[in-house]
Amino acid sequence: MVSYYSLSFDTAVSRQPQPVSIIRVDPDDPSPPRRAVDVLRAGGVLVFPTAEGYVVGCIAEETSVRRLCEITGVAPGGLHYIASSREQAGRVRVPVHVTPDPIPRALSLAVDAVLAVAPCGVGLSPAPTAQHVVFVLGDRVDLVLDAGAARRPAAAAVR
Repeated sequence: MVSYYSLSFDTAVSRQPQPVSIIRVDPDDPSPPRRAVDVLRAGGVLVFPTAEGYVVGCIAEETSVRRLCEITGVAPGGLHYIASSREQAGRVRVPVHVTPDPIPRALSLAVDAVLAVAPCGVGLSPAPTAQHVVFVLGDRVDLVLDAGAARRPAAAAVR
């Protein structure tokens, strides 16, 4: 009999894994944590919730987008872009969704920029929890905003 606690989870990574910073947030609070704003402004990549689930995102500028693609494995053409207003959306030459979701809207507004977002891996949907993203990506992200399980809209009944 093998105990779960004696299993090895060795990875192919040759570096020492680092702790992942996770900040608990209220999903309905319109003000983002200052640390999240600082991470985005510094070109960082963070995990945050949307109405569909958790995504990985950054400011939509070349260096940050390249890092986002490296982390998630999603090609630049597979990214989605979100903004807090139509004015912001008009600043970039890609299709942009003006989001009503409180956390991404607040982040975009606070950094005054369009955000590039992706699921935590190629072919995946947004994750149901922040922990799921951390499990998949580990310490490759700079910060995680945890608002609890995603509040996805209920699916319509099929008759």
